[in-house]
Amino acid sequence: MSIRKNATFLDWQSQPRNHKIYPHFNQRFKIDDYEELKDLNLIGGITYEKKYPDGVYHLRSVPSAGGLYPCEVYIQIRGIKGLLDGIYHYEPHIASLTLLQEIANDGVEHYFKENSKQKGLVFLISSIYFRSSWKYRDRSIRYILLDSGHQLGSIYAGLCVMDRESEFVFDFDKIALNLACGFRDDEMFTCAIRSSQKVDKEIKKLRQDLVYVSGCDYLESNEFIEEAYKSSAIFEEDDFKSPEFFSEIPKEQLKRAILNRRSIRAFREQKMSNEEFEFIVKDIFNFASSHNIDIYYTCHQVEDKTMGLYKNEELLKEGDFRSKSRYLSLEQNIGGGSGVTFYFTSNEVDKYQKVNILSGFIAQTIYIKSEIVGIGCSGIGAYYDDECKEFLNTKNNILYLLAIGR
Repeated sequence: MSIRKNATFLDWQSQPRNHKIYPHFNQRFKIDDYEELKDLNLIGGITYEKKYPDGVYHLRSVPSAGGLYPCEVYIQIRGIKGLLDGIYHYEPHIASLTLLQEIANDGVEHYFKENSKQKGLVFLISSIYFRSSWKYRDRSIRYILLDSGHQLGSIYAGLCVMDRESEFVFDFDKIALNLACGFRDDEMFTCAIRSSQKVDKEIKKLRQDLVYVSGCDYLESNEFIEEAYKSSAIFEEDDFKSPEFFSEIPKEQLKRAILNRRSIRAFREQKMSNEEFEFIVKDIFNFASSHNIDIYYTCHQVEDKTMGLYKNEELLKEGDFRSKSRYLSLEQNIGGGSGVTFYFTSNEVDKYQKVNILSGFIAQTIYIKSEIVGIGCSGIGAYYDDECKEFLNTKNNILYLLAIGR
């Protein structure tokens, strides 16, 4: 009812800028000039341009709810040949790293639970929420976390192509690091991923705060989102090594899939094979369950697989649920025209940020694996929460829907 009563007209000419630009005097380094980082643009670079009468629209290697791209990526670099040790901002539109501050015995490690010097790359993902709330209002608290998960998945996939191991970090002092990096309440760190070697040396806090630069050309503050972030930012969580979702996929094949990935707009409603489905979901359910995420799905059109409602790998109820999935997906045809529609859920409250971000991460993995076998994929962030719970017969929060198919 809130969707139907509060439909608002959007003037797309008023959309805030969707990429952050630091001042011209900051030194910039072209990524292609550094052999050790030659595939770094896979983490979120421009992969396609659409030209319209009023301008050019850039698609990236990472999807975003509504194409609004609230995420920014910062990279602390130590020990990369030709680059100063420092904190950099990734600028996808010019495929460059912008140096924000040199570091020595100070760095972002100080704000992590284990304060040990990290030689290599430390990626920090932030969200500038107004890029999303400009369109989605309060519901953007969901989207900025899911988008952070997609960005996490994009960095993870890029590191796999670069043949670099990685580690996920959710438990760090985000509030203090926000301040140290010059953020105000409009931008906030959500998660991190390290690809580095630990050195037995403690690191001091950043010797000076970074300069504030707005991530948009204007801002309409949203107190609900700011408070929701602050109240869920701190929780206890061990760092953990990234899964091996792409370990058996040749690096060049994975790279092509990252570059060619797109969000499908409609399905032809043709069946996918059971082999394709099993390839896409391999190890997904076990990984999700280990982090208290239950994945339900409705199977609509998969050869040699019973139509019905599943929880992880268990068939709960046989039946044709295409029309139900369509309705639950905010009455979008893509929810029912798919081969399979996934429902990511969790009863986690204290780690609300983590399970939402990991849902986006898992979805990004499914996106890429679907592309490898020629299957379409699209995230669905808008749905009827209470009706989904009733249909799935769960008290879990509904975090995300994702559709795959031909």
